[in-house]
Order: sequence, then C-alpha cells, then structure tokens
Amino acid sequence: MNKQPVVVIGAGVIGLSVANQLQEDGKYDVTIVAEHVPDSLPAGTRESTGWASPWAGAHWRAWSSNWDHWVQDMELQTYHLMNEIAERTPESGISKAQGLDYFETLPDGERPWYVSKVNDIRELPAGELPPGITYGLEYSTVLINVPQYLTYLKNKFEGLGGTIEQRSLDHIEESLLFGGESSDKTPIVVNCAALGNRVLGGVCDLSMRPVRGQTLVVNAPDAKRTLTRLGSQFGYVIPRGDGTVVLGGTAEAGSWEEEEDRQTTQRILQRTLALEPSLLPPSMLGLSESERVRELQASVVYVGVGFRPMREGGVRLEAQEYVDSVSAKPFTVIHCYGHAGFGYQTSLGYARRVRGMIESM
Repeated sequence: MNKQPVVVIGAGVIGLSVANQLQEDGKYDVTIVAEHVPDSLPAGTRESTGWASPWAGAHWRAWSSNWDHWVQDMELQTYHLMNEIAERTPESGISKAQGLDYFETLPDGERPWYVSKVNDIRELPAGELPPGITYGLEYSTVLINVPQYLTYLKNKFEGLGGTIEQRSLDHIEESLLFGGESSDKTPIVVNCAALGNRVLGGVCDLSMRPVRGQTLVVNAPDAKRTLTRLGSQFGYVIPRGDGTVVLGGTAEAGSWEEEEDRQTTQRILQRTLALEPSLLPPSMLGLSESERVRELQASVVYVGVGFRPMREGGVRLEAQEYVDSVSAKPFTVIHCYGHAGFGYQTSLGYARRVRGMIESM
C-alpha cells in the first residue's frame, strides 16, 4: 500500500498526539521532526525551557470560557478519551482522581459550562468552601504524569512504525526532506512547533507569545486530589500519581525569564499549603504556618520554569498551501499551534480534528 507521507513538526503533547492518531490510522506514514524529543528522564532533569510540554502539571481542568464552544468541544473530547486511557492503559501515566475547583468569583456570575458535562460533579455547599471562595465544584477528573505520558506517546508512536528525526528546522519547507522517501506522494506537513513558530522560516508568527510558568515539584505522597484556586490568589496542586506533586503557579505573559524567582517560590509554597494541608503529614498539622512552609520547602524536588505557547487570537488551526523553493512543487501545511496553557486537556480533541482535515483533503 502506497501510504500518504505526513511530517509532524514538534514532539510536544500536541505533535505526539497528532502523530499517534495518524500513524494508528494505518493510511499514513508519519515522521516526527523535532529539536526536543521526550525520553525516560529522572525527576528533576532540566529540559529546554523553550519546549513547553515537559513543564506542565498536568491535569484535566476546563479553561475555556462559557462562550468558547470550539475549545469546549476539544476539552470534552479529550476528557472522555483520557478517561478511557486511564481505565485501559495505566502505564500511560494517566490516572483518575478527584478534582476540586475553587472560584473567588464566577466569571460574569455564571456557573462554569462543564458543570453538566463531566463525571460525578457536585456543587459545593457554602459550608465546604474555604475562606475567600464563593463557588466550588468537585468532580472526577484525570491526572497526567507528564514525563511518563510523553514517553508513553513516543514509545507508542515508534511501536506503530512511526519515525522520529531529532533536529531543528530553519524553514518549514525543510520538513519535506524527512518524509516520502518510499512514496511518490508529496508529504503533508502538520506544524505543531508551538513557540518555535516565532522564528520558523515560512511562518514567523509574531503573534506567538510566551506565558511564563513557575512550578515546584515536591514529594507529598499523601496528596491524592487535584485542587485549583481561581482568582487573585491563583494556585494549584496536581499529584502525579507517583508520590510527587506539582505546585503552581504563575502566568506571566510576555516574560522570557528562565531563572527561578525565589519570592514566587515562597508564595507558591504558602498558597498551596493553605489550599491542600495534606501536602504535609498529619503529624505536622500542629506546627506554625512558617514552620509548615519550611517543611514543605524541604520536600521540593526541583523548581521548574517553562513557557506556555500563547497565540494572540487563539489556536491556529488551518491549512495553508506552500510551494517548495527547490522543486517548485506545491505542498500543504496544516498549522496546529498556540495552545497556551490548555495543550494537554485539548490535545486528543485537536489531534482528531487534524486527522479529519487530512482525511478530507
């Protein structure tokens, strides 16, 4: 069978999800070309901060607004698919857990759209709300152990016969060098290069902006649920399912600062400990606040800084026609980038959408 060659640029969660969807279909011969590639890495190993995916929490928590129905659909598809993965493939790094969302105030005074969409959801009565919180939700969600999940996606892709080429590209047309050797068909290119699109020739999308995130990974095996506080005291607690927990965080638009901000570290420790006391053993509940913060700081495995790939105007998902400057032959690029801080929780929905776009060509 003369399969259609596809080249996916980027090996973050979006690129890997797209590549797996296509390779699994059986009609495509997929090659990933990426500067950074996931592998089995010990906790605390530093990766390029320019590569966003390894620095994520991550969990499923809807970030789309009540009127953004497109992203809602991507999130909901991913929610159901990740629940299926958690049930049948525990080695993926995806597991089920209780989620709690605390709102200081509701946006526009309206209940979140997902209150009627996700499993086991319960609106919290006033007596269960922490100080400063006006509305809360409890529901069944999924945790994503990021290093494990990225490695799982990579190994799954290669096990399906996919190829990975680790190198950087200066221009998008260079991707054509890595697909189609065994076919007379021109490769279709899927651009999932995230922030790399600021400088990738043929794209140079200056609407891409970094949103700096600083997080802590701590040893806290007693923490089992994920919590997020929305508002001026923003913070989150995301267990990975292996005894480590991601604490966050920040969302600093436009910042390229790679180094840890120690004041931010202290603020994260204080806020998350107030949010989830089980980050420390019950025997430490009698300690003063400052003593508890010091104890939690002693459990820090590493401090992470990464840059979410935000795009002004939202995710770019569209096909664009190019002409190869060497062969003068036309080729198609499907752009799929700019997922900001919601890459994981929309990844499988967007991968399905890209596959549908290719199938309709």
